Amino acid sequence: MNTDIHRQHIYIGEPDEDLIESLEPDQLVSVMNLPVARRQMSRALSAGLWGLRVFLFGVAGLVVYVFVAGVIRGVG
Repeated sequence: MNTDIHRQHIYIGEPDEDLIESLEPDQLVSVMNLPVARRQMSRALSAGLWGLRVFLFGVAGLVVYVFVAGVIRGVG
């Protein structure tokens, strides 16, 4: 049954896409300028995202350190 719906979307298109494609340029601009509400996140998700940020900054710092150390030593 899901396969039929999937095939329908392939040939007909997604309903939201059809709606956006049918808008005139000035209507599209006004719709695109509407603000989007912030997503409400649980504490666990928020903590996970902060942990990911810290991890990424740590990895970026490590990459910069290895690059600078390689340039100073002339390795490569």
